[in-house]
Amino acid sequence: MTAPPRRRFALLARLLGAVDAERVWHLRDVTDPRPGEVLLERRLDALLERVRPLVWLVTATVFVAGLVLVWGVGPRYGPLWSAPLLAVVVHGLFILVVHDASHENLTGGADDRWIGALASGALLLPFVAETFAAVHLPHHRHANRGGDTNWSASRERLFRRSRLLYAAYEMLPLVNAFDRMRPDAGRDRRCVAAAWIAALAVVAVFRPPLPYWLGVVIGLNVTTAVRHWTEHFDVVPGREARTYRFPLSFGIGNHAVHHRAPGIGAPALMLGLWFRRKDASAAAAPFRILFDRRYRHLRSLHADVDGSEI
Repeated sequence: MTAPPRRRFALLARLLGAVDAERVWHLRDVTDPRPGEVLLERRLDALLERVRPLVWLVTATVFVAGLVLVWGVGPRYGPLWSAPLLAVVVHGLFILVVHDASHENLTGGADDRWIGALASGALLLPFVAETFAAVHLPHHRHANRGGDTNWSASRERLFRRSRLLYAAYEMLPLVNAFDRMRPDAGRDRRCVAAAWIAALAVVAVFRPPLPYWLGVVIGLNVTTAVRHWTEHFDVVPGREARTYRFPLSFGIGNHAVHHRAPGIGAPALMLGLWFRRKDASAAAAPFRILFDRRYRHLRSLHADVDGSEI
């Protein structure tokens, strides 16, 4: 078991005061919290709250710069190879704004719904506006239990039948979301319209070719699938989510903390991840999905799953 990096935690102590490095590094404050113990990321979030306008400015700047890179620069300089690579940028921007907006972590109110819709459109993903939150929030409420929208019974059946077919299914954009949809979720048509208007504006400004956009969407789907395998698959029960590194993830790799406290925003998660021991590898996840028979979704590892529900 690795020891906490001393210099890193010494720097943290200068900012926040006393920190139990052993408990934070080994995620014991997440898996076995003590009465009154405050998560490191909550303390970081409170610190960032003092400069919230600056955080918003940096977030907006990163988002706009990312849009220019993906839709303006990418199609003009190597569209065939850049589309799958820049899909990682789209994934990160989605996490930074749309995902955080679904948890109301940007402004803390109803404005986040509009921000999430507009950001979805600007990323040329207007079809997820008013849909992502309806799927994602139940996942948090029922993580690894019945009702978890990330792991349906049909997905489990396919995984048991053939891991190769399951992986191929995960690679299919849009189609692989049908078993996660919640038709009863209320959607604001004004937000949906705003998302499509934002998408049309981005298309009018940058004019990305359709094949390039398809390449980005396919790459985004692969990126999202690998991330999902990393954070919610394991070989033993006992976890709700895992902690890992992921390129341009804006803190989503701090997933055990995110599930413990989804109200903590991306900047604090990103900083906190630096002080957390990683217990999963995104690079290994695709190989484990295909070749490690023990590697299964955490839902499948729960004692209440005996196969009858699938």
